[in-house]
Amino acid sequence: MTEPSTKSLFCAALGKLRLEAGFRSAYQFYHGNGGRRQFPFTFGHYLRIEKGTILPRPDWVARLLTALRISPGEKRCRDFLTAYLKSLLGTERAFETVAGPLLAAPAPRPAPAGQEALRWMKAQHMVHMTPEQFQAVASDEAAYWCSEALCAQGGSWTAEKLAADLALPLAAVRKALPRLAHAKLARRSPNGRWRSRYEGKVFTFPGRLQGMLPALERVQSFWERAAARTGKELMTRVELVRADEGAMRGYAAALAETVEGAIANSTHGAGPGTGFFLVEARARKLKDF
Repeated sequence: MTEPSTKSLFCAALGKLRLEAGFRSAYQFYHGNGGRRQFPFTFGHYLRIEKGTILPRPDWVARLLTALRISPGEKRCRDFLTAYLKSLLGTERAFETVAGPLLAAPAPRPAPAGQEALRWMKAQHMVHMTPEQFQAVASDEAAYWCSEALCAQGGSWTAEKLAADLALPLAAVRKALPRLAHAKLARRSPNGRWRSRYEGKVFTFPGRLQGMLPALERVQSFWERAAARTGKELMTRVELVRADEGAMRGYAAALAETVEGAIANSTHGAGPGTGFFLVEARARKLKDF
């Protein structure tokens, strides 16, 4: 009796995770992540991967994970790589023989509350900026904060109102808005008012894609300037712990999911106490002991 093949598992996993990440088509996923500039293969080649005709080379898998916005410590990463290995090896028996001992399941931990609901929300409301759009947003402080304000609040705005509410120079805002329009992030009405093309959505940056680090660092500098001028700290916690690195990687993955859960608090209406809040977490190994 012939053992069932596992060769189609990877393409099924890839298509599912692409949809969960908010990319509704293979075209949007490939070109929205920079196309040939980011991937070492053509769009036609990617289509063959997603259809299960071929498998990507092992050194291409990391590029796919980055484009899917999946971090190494996530369970989704483990499931994705497991599907890849099963497809590569062809059968469950071959997988269990070769990879099973290396992939013994870690101790289970409870999923964060509402994690499935959060994934649905991200799939429906996330807008993945293209590298070109991200470069436009990161071009200067006015472009960045105008893009965030237009998307977060919705409605139509004058340049004067944006400058006043964001405490930015009017001249800088007037220069930034056409750049956002050229990047298809904003549009101007005949009466001269501006609005986002993605009202009610939440942006994600392609900061981990190749060549995007300088733009990401500029955006981070915009955050720090805003914090220095008008920000206030709500909470800081620091803990030094001696632990096993594997255990801490699992903890870091759970912490990352908690940080991502902050999106559940987002609002698109102004009110007392509303503002832009930065939530960040970091886990570092300081020294061996």
